[in-house]
Amino acid sequence: MTPLKAALSISYLCVLFYCLVLSTSGIAERQILEKEYLRISEEVERLSIENQVLEEKEKRLQNDEYALEQEARKYYLLSENAHVLKFEESKSLKEEEKKLPMPKAAGLEVNLSLKEPPLFLLRFFYLTFSVFLCLGIYWKLKSLPPTSNPKRLN
Repeated sequence: MTPLKAALSISYLCVLFYCLVLSTSGIAERQILEKEYLRISEEVERLSIENQVLEEKEKRLQNDEYALEQEARKYYLLSENAHVLKFEESKSLKEEEKKLPMPKAAGLEVNLSLKEPPLFLLRFFYLTFSVFLCLGIYWKLKSLPPTSNPKRLN
């Protein structure tokens, strides 16, 4: 096998792997989309449950005058004996604000959880690896002495 054929066959395998795994319709992209789909479906489910609770509360407030008065007292202070409350910051909060900010090095936390690298970074490193692999195979096979002498039929 000539060096050019070997390098081209390796590059063909690298392109095939890239198309199957790292392309925009590859396995890695599909896994990312599946995770995002699960996250979004959980969020939709949570919001639908919250919507049902709020609809029930709205129906209850439309039909029940006592519940409506309770909500009005709770949020709008609409009763005759309502009191205005004034909130003041406690001294401990003011003292914490006066303290010097913590240096960045002291606030570092060690996070040993393994996260997946971004897909564009994987693509970049794979493409550079593939190019250098094909070039290395070509140059290595080019520098080797020929194993057989071609015979001429003259």
